[in-house]
Amino acid sequence: MKKLILPIVCGLFCASTSAQLVKQQTSDTQEQSKLDWYNCSFDKDGVYGAEVNKAYDLLKAHKKKAKANPIVAIIGTGMDVEHEDVKHAIWVNKKEKNNGKDDDKNGLVDDINGWNFIGGEDGQVMESLLREGEREFYRLKDQYGGYITDGAKFFKIINGKRQEVPAPANMKEYEYYRNKVLPQSRLASAYGGIQLGYVLNEYFDKFDRDLKQRFPGKELTVEDFQTCYDPKAKRDTLSEVTFMIAAYAFSLYKTDKWEKVYQMMGSGNEKRSQDSYNDAVKKYGFDNRKEIVGDDPNDITDTHYGNNVLLTSDAATGIMKAGVIAAKRDNGLGGNGIADHAKIMTLRVHPGVGETYLKDMALAIRYAVDHGACIINLPEQNSLYPSTQREWVEDALKYAEKKGVLVIVPVWDLSEDLDKEEYFPHRKMCKEGELTNLMVVASSDEKGNPVMNTNYGANSVDLYAPGTNLYSTYMGDTYQKGSGETMSTATVAGVAALLKTYFPKLTGSQIRDILIKSVTSRKGVEVEKGIRVDGNPSQDLFLFDDLCISGGIVNAYQAVKEAMKVSK
Repeated sequence: MKKLILPIVCGLFCASTSAQLVKQQTSDTQEQSKLDWYNCSFDKDGVYGAEVNKAYDLLKAHKKKAKANPIVAIIGTGMDVEHEDVKHAIWVNKKEKNNGKDDDKNGLVDDINGWNFIGGEDGQVMESLLREGEREFYRLKDQYGGYITDGAKFFKIINGKRQEVPAPANMKEYEYYRNKVLPQSRLASAYGGIQLGYVLNEYFDKFDRDLKQRFPGKELTVEDFQTCYDPKAKRDTLSEVTFMIAAYAFSLYKTDKWEKVYQMMGSGNEKRSQDSYNDAVKKYGFDNRKEIVGDDPNDITDTHYGNNVLLTSDAATGIMKAGVIAAKRDNGLGGNGIADHAKIMTLRVHPGVGETYLKDMALAIRYAVDHGACIINLPEQNSLYPSTQREWVEDALKYAEKKGVLVIVPVWDLSEDLDKEEYFPHRKMCKEGELTNLMVVASSDEKGNPVMNTNYGANSVDLYAPGTNLYSTYMGDTYQKGSGETMSTATVAGVAALLKTYFPKLTGSQIRDILIKSVTSRKGVEVEKGIRVDGNPSQDLFLFDDLCISGGIVNAYQAVKEAMKVSK
């Protein structure tokens, strides 16, 4: 998931590909550099594309013939499998027939072109998912949601009063709830507000008593209230929080009179907080998985669920990625796909709203590997991976590595340094050693610059790839320009599929190696980049090689040259 920053916390998590409709037009060289410019090169077209056209010229010059139809699994949203410019490239499960039976005995009925892991037997599909933070809040709420701490002691609200209690028995899990789940869950934040409401009532009463003892008979003002703070007193974080809220209330209610602030804020806080929590539950607390899908999302052995409905309301993102990867070349329709011999397998785990269940992610990776995919394109990274479910994904990624499958994941556009902030999946997440088949990709533009707000990391991001204003297939035999983190991974997946088409013996680990070595180098080039300073957006200048491992942009031409050497 992406990190959230609320008022105590806020944010979003959805597939963020955006699109702009453009008229269908055939592509001459000039048009192509403005539309499917990811095929182009700087020396010929003036844009920092992936040099795909040059790669094909090189293959032709060496009389290389296509040897395979590599399967690219797009794990994410739905797909329009009937689109005129992509239908030739849709993967078909040859062991399955569209007859309402499980012909290939894999427990999934009529998985002809892939599978929808968030669908039901009756054909319904999920249109939104809970965020991982909300799911973790529900799991841990009863154990840790009721604790209050002043920094030294622990308390709970019992019969409406704050009472000291022993520290949580499992402090490690409590700290996980407090430091990881709470900042990423709107429900946890609102639930914590209920406990805070009781604390506010308690301390407002205390402030009022102290003030009236200190200034008997006086109309109390904000100046009097300020005497409630004693910097020399033993620190009490609960008192400090209440003092700050009360101080803010003077300006909120545009008064300098304590009595008005006390009347407005001195009681009923727990009721207001309870109402806010109830509203949050109604808005953010349900996704109907139990009713629609019916599986147990916490049981990795419960695998026979979902349906084969792929044309869903979120299919636009999938079809745009498919077009970049495998749209028919030189047919006068739309843009040219990078590898039109590739076959696209669709595995839906994300409707565009909420965050993917990691069980679905792990099973989708395994499905892809078991059904012949050699390249897997994942949804965006996530900053919250519960330990048990993380193991499911780790095992699936190691399985893909063992089978020679390349896995590609995009970063988020949050301007965060991934060498300092941990997002999953990443290559070093497995205890057994670094994954050699996992690529982390960020987005670049026509001028060869990183997208301003993309995440970065000299040791965490592999390379950049064209991901803005890409002309591609869209719903209903239409075409659009699209931008987004996931579009950059479509470009990399296309280049990887091109290599597998002509050099099918290359493993996923070898392809990652080749793509990193063969980038269009931007080393030494100074670029402007968005960053975060104390959680706030800012900008700074970087050398491109400080943003990613390779110091450059994916280059199909150079990758083919390198593959020729490796494959001799």
